Parts: sequence; structure tokens; C-alpha cells
Amino acid sequence: MTSIRPCISLIRAFLTTTGVLVMFQAAPQQASPQTSGSVSSAAAIASPTVQLKIEVIKSPTELAGVFRPPLVCDSDGNLYLSTDPDGVDGIHKLNAKGERVSLFLPRTADVKVNHPLYFSIGPDGDLYQLISAMEPSRYVFVYKSDGNLKSTIKLQPGFSFVPQKVAAFPSGDLLVSGLEFDKDPKEALWPFTGIFSNDGTLRKELTLKDDTEIHDMGASGDLKVTSAQNPSANHAISGGAAETGPDGNVYLMRRLSPAIFYAISAGGAVVRRFKVDPGSQDFMPFSMHISGNRIAVLFRHSQTAQEIIKVVDLQGRDVATYEEPMIEGRKTLGGAFACYSSNPDRFTFLKALEDHKLGLVIATAQ
Repeated sequence: MTSIRPCISLIRAFLTTTGVLVMFQAAPQQASPQTSGSVSSAAAIASPTVQLKIEVIKSPTELAGVFRPPLVCDSDGNLYLSTDPDGVDGIHKLNAKGERVSLFLPRTADVKVNHPLYFSIGPDGDLYQLISAMEPSRYVFVYKSDGNLKSTIKLQPGFSFVPQKVAAFPSGDLLVSGLEFDKDPKEALWPFTGIFSNDGTLRKELTLKDDTEIHDMGASGDLKVTSAQNPSANHAISGGAAETGPDGNVYLMRRLSPAIFYAISAGGAVVRRFKVDPGSQDFMPFSMHISGNRIAVLFRHSQTAQEIIKVVDLQGRDVATYEEPMIEGRKTLGGAFACYSSNPDRFTFLKALEDHKLGLVIATAQ
């Protein structure tokens, strides 16, 4: 769970006007072919310098100090953000004008909710949210697009685990990623990826190529994936992302540098594995979004907070690299990457405005 306070400290930015043109450098490289199931860093297609038109839209309904990740958009351009003012958890759905149009509250008489977790939007437009309950079991709440609770799914893997990411296949089955307890509870947790039916039954547990290495990094105390304060955590898993692509596969990202992606079919097959390389291991993947046949990955420098966006296709081949320009040492975009749409590339960030209202920063390729 990401705290709202560090999130808000990251998104306070300089730009408060609209219609500003800034230059993002797209680094040209040579393309290389890639076959299904291959392992590669994304090979870039030559791309010229790109102009992005920046527009800031003030939300008439939302305050900037109450939202936290994840941030997602649906195919209609609506934005979804988690909030927890006064300890009351909910998800706000905003339209393109920043107006709240729906509210999702994790409440049902059948499950005593401890805390809501990660959520994603399914191909059917429903919202799928992981739920930590006041019991060992974990749930997925499914909401209709208007915010009404549609169903609750009790995940039944047959062992103790910590689910951290969820995405839905067109069939209604779910891909759930998280951490599984070792036979010795004192040992480091293992990466878990499973396909669940829409009644919560575990259909198949997957073993991914990098699972052992990620586990061993956590077990050794590697600070790239864990911390002395929370040695059981593994940020390669918890800091990743999962989103359903237009091809029906779920794209699962591991938070490593380069970022590792798996394209996983509804049957549990790894269709592709590829890496998206920011060019330096000092840049870590922060979030990703899919639009059409493209994936946009936001990388952030661990020390300077400098940001770059890598756009790749669903095969993992680079399309463009955008570097955020700085004006007098100040950022031009908010630090919370909320939405992406392609053709042309269009990125939506969130920021806090001077009157504490939520600002939507729209950057569109010209």
C-alpha cells in the first residue's frame, strides 16, 4: 500500500498554465526483430524529437490531497483514483473534464473489509478490486461501471498468500499476482502468479522465468526489492502492475530495471517475455498503461526524480522515448502517471494546484 503523503509530495509541480508547448527528446535507435516467447530488451524504432502540448484541467470536484495509487483509465477516457479521506476508502471515477461521475465503496454485509488494495478495469468495463478482509481469506470485489457492487469472489488457492495485483481476462477469469508463503514462515516469500475462475477457484499456478531470482534477491536483503524495515516485502512484485491488453492477454510488469514484462494468456501460457530498458538502472519503473497495441512505461530516477516515458508495442519493441524537460530546475509534469492513449500519444498526469484542487495535466504529441 502506497502512502498518500509521499505520493502528494511527488506530484506537486511547477506548471499551472495551459496550452504550453515543451520539447521531449525521442532517442533514435535501431529496431531488431523479436519472436513470440523470446527474451529481449525493447529495441527502439528511430523516432524524431516530439513536441507535446501541455494542458492543465482543474477538477471541479476533487481535492489533490486525498488520492493514492493505483491510477487507471478506461477505454472511454474516464479516470479512476483511490481515496481514503478520514480513513474512508473509495474509488472516484472522473470524466475527461475532471468531474466525478461515480463512486465505488467496498461495502457489503457478507465481507468485513479490512482494507481495499489494488484494482484494475476489465475488458467488460467492470472494476476488479483486491480486498483484505478481517479474516485470512482474500477477496476480489467486482463493481459495475456505475459504482454498484456486482459480485464478491473469495480467492481459494488452498494455501496462504498475499495477493497484490489483479487483472481480468475477457472470459471473466482473473490473473492474480502476489507473494506466497514458504513452508518455513521465517523464510522469504515466493512470487505467486495464478489464474482463478470467477468463483475464486485456482485453475492454474504459474512459474515464471524470473521467480527464483526475484525470491533470492529478497532473501538476500537486496535493497532493490526489499528493505531492512520490511524484509518480507518484495517490491519487484508489489511495485509492479497488471493490465489486460486488447489481444486478451494480461501484461504483468515486474518492478526491476530493466522492467520485465510477461504477456500471459487466459490459459496460463506465457506468450511473450520481454524487457523495457530505460538506459540506466538508476531509473525504476513506476507505472504502466496500455492503449491499442502500445504500452507506456513511466521510469523515475531514484535520486533526482527525473522521469522518462518509454513507449513500446505489445511485442516489446520501442516506439519512442520521452524525456521530461525541466524549467529552471522544476518539473513540467505531475509525478502521478494516470492515463495513456495512442495515435497520437497522449499522457495524463495528476498534480496539486495552488488552491489544493486536483489538476489533470494532459500532454499530447503534436
